[in-house]
Amino acid sequence: MTSDYLTPNRRVTTCAGLSQLINWGISFYMPGTFAHAIMLTTGWSPSFIYGGLTLAMLIMAAISPFTAWLLARFGGQRLVLTGTLLIACGCFMLSLSTSKIMSITGWGVIGIGMRLSLYDALFAVLVGLYGPAARRMISQVALFGGLASVVFWPLGTLLLEYVSWQTALFIYGCAGLLNTGLLRAIPHRRSPRKRQAHHASRDTTARLPAILYALFIALMTFVSNGTSTHLPELITNFGLPVTVGMLWGVGQTSARLLDVLSGQCLTPARLAVITSLLIPLCFLLALTANVAPAAIAGFALGYGAVNGLTTVVKATLPLQLFNPEQYAERTGILLIPGQLLAAASPFAWAWLGSHAGIDGTLWFSLSLGLVIAMLALALAKCVWSRCEFSEQLSGNP
Repeated sequence: MTSDYLTPNRRVTTCAGLSQLINWGISFYMPGTFAHAIMLTTGWSPSFIYGGLTLAMLIMAAISPFTAWLLARFGGQRLVLTGTLLIACGCFMLSLSTSKIMSITGWGVIGIGMRLSLYDALFAVLVGLYGPAARRMISQVALFGGLASVVFWPLGTLLLEYVSWQTALFIYGCAGLLNTGLLRAIPHRRSPRKRQAHHASRDTTARLPAILYALFIALMTFVSNGTSTHLPELITNFGLPVTVGMLWGVGQTSARLLDVLSGQCLTPARLAVITSLLIPLCFLLALTANVAPAAIAGFALGYGAVNGLTTVVKATLPLQLFNPEQYAERTGILLIPGQLLAAASPFAWAWLGSHAGIDGTLWFSLSLGLVIAMLALALAKCVWSRCEFSEQLSGNP
């Protein structure tokens, strides 16, 4: 019964995409621009400054189980508006912070805001409003969000040439307040109720897909975050300039654009398989850099594409595995392992690099990539089985 869902709207997609560009830019990508300036004026260590982002990601995982209830209770528009306001408030708090305690508090507020307004929450809102038709909207919104680093890293650097980091963070907070105007384009409507009794009984068979999906996303997130954090070190290790890392962003944006242009040709399950198979291939390419250092450029481009598609796969695969009515509830729980590993990955990769070296880290990543690929194939089989079951069910009198 799709009549409970709205018809996709281009204005909603554009406003939601622009809001993600701003929210990612003023939260997740903010330390990459301001960390050095903060360190110079406060004397705080880089580990403490970047630890704020880690704290925010841990808080995201902690409140994740409650997002489905909040979405059903208050509606999607209020949820993402509140999250955006919290990110803005967190930026204001950081701009005024003169002590570590206030800085930690600011990051705590930002962490709550990130969970309520970034991809995972917004995609749950879109699925609740548009059902399976949200798949294409998710790809388009992710395309906007992928430009956050391209826009806000240079913007933050430009601001620091004219104002202090405190003033720059205040400006970021103001950007968050203005962002709430874009989010008003999202229809104010609560998630549809779970409607059909046979859905619940049928979903008892979704336990295995749920476990596979949680493992798949957790490992993929772990590898992607660890790799992206230490990409500059990997590039310079082979004697190439750090600017080669720009290919990561090119690959990420290009892959998402191709996904948008593909329309309905690529189902989420097929996209998951393609993305996962690219992971070991990318690390194999990186391992050849000992002979041909330029191969790292190809790795940065290729794994940037993988990283870009991971966001789309994470958001759209549940549409094929589970009932859309349960999207927010299921993803709120199943994404917790990935959020925890995302917070731990920078430290894990640093430890691995110091003990196993660059080559050892690449071989370890390649091994995880093979496991991820096997999980993707298993998930694709689950999707095929689910589709077959649906066809049999619809054929019954």
